[in-house]
Parts: sequence; C-alpha cells; structure tokens
Amino acid sequence: MKKLRAVLCIVLALSMVLVFAACSKDGGSDTGTDSGKSGGANIVKEDATTGSAGKPSSSAGTSSGSTSTDSGSTETAAPAPDTADIPADQLPDPNIDSTALHMFSNLDEYFNRPHEIEPGSSVRLVATNDVPAYTPWNATAEVWLLPNIYEGLLWSYMGKSDDIRPLIAESYTVSDDYLTWTFKIREGIKFTDGTVCDAPAIAKAYDFYKEVSPASFNNVHWESWEATGDYEFVAHLSAPCSYFANTLTRMYVLSPTAMEQYGPNDNRAAIGTAPYYVSSYTTGVEFVFTANPDYYYYERMPVIETVHFSIIADATTKLMAMANGDIDGYAFSALESYYYLMEHDFDGTMLVSNGNCNPLFLSAKTVPEFMHFEVRKAISRFIDFEAINNLMYDNMGLVQTSLWSVGSSGEVPFDGYYYDPDEGLELMAQAGVDPNSMNFPAKIIDSSGDFFVTIQGQLNKVGINMEVQPLEPEANFTFLKNGDWTITAGNSGYADSAPYGPWTFILLPEHLIKECWQDLYDPDLYAKMVDEYNGMTSAPTWDEMLVHCHQLTKYEQEDFGGLNGIQAPYFAAFDKSLKNIVITTENHCHLVWYMYY
Repeated sequence: MKKLRAVLCIVLALSMVLVFAACSKDGGSDTGTDSGKSGGANIVKEDATTGSAGKPSSSAGTSSGSTSTDSGSTETAAPAPDTADIPADQLPDPNIDSTALHMFSNLDEYFNRPHEIEPGSSVRLVATNDVPAYTPWNATAEVWLLPNIYEGLLWSYMGKSDDIRPLIAESYTVSDDYLTWTFKIREGIKFTDGTVCDAPAIAKAYDFYKEVSPASFNNVHWESWEATGDYEFVAHLSAPCSYFANTLTRMYVLSPTAMEQYGPNDNRAAIGTAPYYVSSYTTGVEFVFTANPDYYYYERMPVIETVHFSIIADATTKLMAMANGDIDGYAFSALESYYYLMEHDFDGTMLVSNGNCNPLFLSAKTVPEFMHFEVRKAISRFIDFEAINNLMYDNMGLVQTSLWSVGSSGEVPFDGYYYDPDEGLELMAQAGVDPNSMNFPAKIIDSSGDFFVTIQGQLNKVGINMEVQPLEPEANFTFLKNGDWTITAGNSGYADSAPYGPWTFILLPEHLIKECWQDLYDPDLYAKMVDEYNGMTSAPTWDEMLVHCHQLTKYEQEDFGGLNGIQAPYFAAFDKSLKNIVITTENHCHLVWYMYY
C-alpha cells in the first residue's frame, strides 16, 4: 500500500507540477506531521480520547491580546465579545474540548470569533455531489448541505446527543407519560422568505412534511400536533420515544407559505430559518449560500457573507482545484492527497480526524464453521488490525475497541478483541475444526477491496482460504438483504446521535440486513438480545435506551458475532487566511457559520 501511495504521488506530481509552480505560496512554520513528513501546514490532529484540538487557553469571553497558534506563530486575538445580554443557552460551552464529534482548527478562534456578517466576504468550498432536489425529505443524506440551510425546534450542540438545546423553540416541557411535548416558540423569528415562523406556521410546515415523508413521523410515534397559541406548539406521541428530542434536531421546519406556493418538492420551497439560505444553484456546477441577515441565535450567527460550494466529485480534480487556488478548502479521505499536499509545502490548515466505524460481521448462515463460538473467536485472533492500520493508513487510522466509533454514545469497549494467532489455532482445535478445511468467498464492493485483501492474506497464513470476489456496487444492497454474504464490513447506519440505529436494521429476521445469527446457534442468547431490543425501542428516555443498547452491543461482542474494525483517517485542508474551521467528525460536514477571515 505504501508503494501504491508512492506511485500515485508520482502520477499526481506529473499532472500538477505546473499548477504548483504557478501558484506556490510562502512557506509557514516548518511543522512535522504525525508521519514524519514536514511542510508549512498548520496541522491539527484530533485526539482520540477527547476529540479536540486541545484545550482553550482561556474561557469564553475572557481572552485578549496575543495568543499562540497551533503552528507556533503569534497573532492578535479578536476582542472578546460582549456576551452580557446573551441568553446562557446561546453561549459556547467553555468545556467544548470534551466533545469527540467536532474538529476545531483553533479553539481560541472559536471562543473569540466575531458574531456578525462581514460584508463582501466570500469563500469557495466543495460539494462532493450534486443535489438536484434539496428539500430535506428529498436529500436526507446530504449532511454537508442540510444543517447549514435548515434547522429544527431543537439542535444538538456540537453534535452531542446528551446536549440537546432549544433553537426555534425557546424552551420545552414533557409530560410525565412522555406523550405530550409542549414547545414555547421564540418570538421574532422569520423564514428567509420574510414570513413569520410562529407556532401556526410550524404546525402547517409539519403538515406538509408528513405528507411527503410519513415514515419520519411514524418511526418516532409522532401522532399529531397543534398550535395552541401564537407561540405555543404541542406534539402528541402515541407511545414514548427515547430519541424524539434528538430526532427533532433533524426534523427541519420550512416555510409553509413557500410550500403552499410551489409545492413541498420544489426547490423554491427550500426556505428555512437557518444561518444560510440557497441563493443560487446551477445543476452540476455549484451551490451558493448567502448569510441570513435576520438570523437570531448568537452561537450560530453567520460571519462569511457568501459561501460557494463547487460540485466536484473526482478526488484528483478537487486536489488540483485546491492547489490552483480555485477553492479555499475541502474535506477528503485519500491518504495520497494528504501526503501530496504535505510534500509540496501546503501552508494552510490541515485537519486530521477519523472516519466512521467499520465493524466486521460473520454469517453463520453461509459459513457453517461460524456456528462454533470458538471459530468466531479465533477469527478475531487471526486478524491483526494494528498491522492493517499500518499497512493501509500509515497508522493514521483508529483501531476500534468496540463495534462502534471510539468515544461515541454506543461504544462499549471490549478487551476480548486482540491479535494472537497461536491462541486462535488452539480455539479452532477445541472446536474440532481444521483451518485448512475452511474455504469460503467474501463478496465485497470495490471500495473495501484493499481491506478485505489484507484480511485474506492474514487468514491464509493460518490455512483459512477466503476468496475475495468483487461485487458491483448496484448489486450490493440486494446481496446483503438476501443474506448471501459470508463476512461483511460496515456500520449499518450507526451514528452517535442514533446508536440504536444499527439494531433496527440487523437483528430481527424481518430487518433490512440481518447480521446477527444467534437464532441459528444460540436461541437462548438470541431471546435475550430480542428482549433488550424491545426494551431499547420502548424506552421512554435516552439514558434508559442506552442501557439496553449497550447490553445488545455486549452480547454481540462477547459472542464474537461482530468484530471491531478500523476508523480510516479523514482530512480537511483550508487556506491559511480562514479561521475557526469547524467540521463534524462523524459525517465531515463543514459548519460554515463558524468560519471567518
């Protein structure tokens, strides 16, 4: 893999040498990277424990004078904002470095950033894909777009599932039976079309929402709602839902006036109350966001007036655009691009974090040997994830200690995952299974090919023949749904804000992609897992839900039906003139309202 990286770097160099020769920049401080490379970039690497770029040198609103930047230079910090008249829930958390879900280029810049639009300011970023229909129900997965132009009654502060704050709502109360949620709506909020966002408007907005996406409401038992006053909105649930508050952070409120005029599936109806709105969209070319001049919430106040998102899918094209100065920043996953920028004296800010969890699941339905507990456990002894991390990612990835992402709400660290092939062979002998008798295919999509080829080599060392067979991406879903796979990798929809998510896809026979096969070889354990699943889905509170969710994870891990994986490295590069870059590390969405010059 390192040889491959070198070859790709040479190819990139040949194609881009003229670009860099024409637009080379003055080098900054000579800062060593984590891999021993050097260059002028200010590199900020996420800490695996805290997820932060380091603790702030002072608390919010107190820093002034000179501050030391991460690259070692000294600059004058922005004057501390006067927050005396700002409600406490709209102020930044002075302990923000405890989050594992957001990446900051510089925490001093975060705490001391301006909170008003800079007239004439603009920045050009990258949208990795086109979104022809960008109303929320038509673009549910477009996380780079949706949080910047829409918002809900509540929001998740820095992505944390345990810090849900009022947003369009000023406050809310929940009945003792968890079936009635009453929201006090902030006065003075307007949609970006100039219409008022009050309780009656919100009720109409959700009428449209349910018309186009009924599952969004049924999945959380949301039965009905009503405006009981100009600024009071009441939601009625048919059964408790422990993640209702969290879901409301993604149940965006759109202008009912615009939806009445254009219909809820027309882009002209994509009108919210967020820090930005889409002022221009050219299919296949770009989105243009413009700052909302009437925005109301201090912590999310936009600064850059205009944000261009160029639609670029190809990795090399994005890299060339960054090198040529056509864009000011972008996020990427290619290790080769990271090294290329570092080796050509990139002098901007480089953020280094990790991608999503990537657990392995073993199918006892198609590989009879996996019916034996000792064989499943032995597989975990034969796979050296540390070696894979070194080979594929130069040790820049993060080896999981659980099925789920390190530091996330669903993670249950497990000390039973480790590499020991001798112990693995002993376990195989205990089960009466000869490794040389195991011969099965692993049909995989192309994007995970290198990962599985590496595992294939490790299993071959102990005599197990796992043949890697590439699968066309368009056939992957049907293949998984039919249960024809043997070993698969992937997180099945895991998110820190929805740790219950995978279990609703992988556990029960009727689920979309069944990945838990205890019903075949340990019915008693499977019954316990179903009990925990039922407790999880019926829990009235988030904390109670997590108890059942964690127990499900423990059962699956200790049974070795699912194995840990590696969170691949992820990067983001930005021009040195940009400050306060904030990226969600779980989905790598750039929160553009925090950024400034």
